Amino acid sequence: CRVSSTPEELILDLGLNPQPLDPANTEINVGQRIILNHYTAKRLLSALSMALQRHEQAFGVLETDIRKRVVRQQT
Repeated sequence: CRVSSTPEELILDLGLNPQPLDPANTEINVGQRIILNHYTAKRLLSALSMALQRHEQAFGVLETDIRKRVVRQQT
């Protein structure tokens, strides 16, 4: 997700990274764009935060660093 903003709005560009472990020069196609005013963005932040807190209480802490989550297979 790429986040950018103007004084009037917040823009979220969403896409799928096909190579999350190799970020160098990876081209990502933006599949969806969400444009929100800052008030709506703050309400979305609050709703997402509450949903993630409930998820972590039920299933444990989410690790956001992909390198810590992925175990490479040994050959």
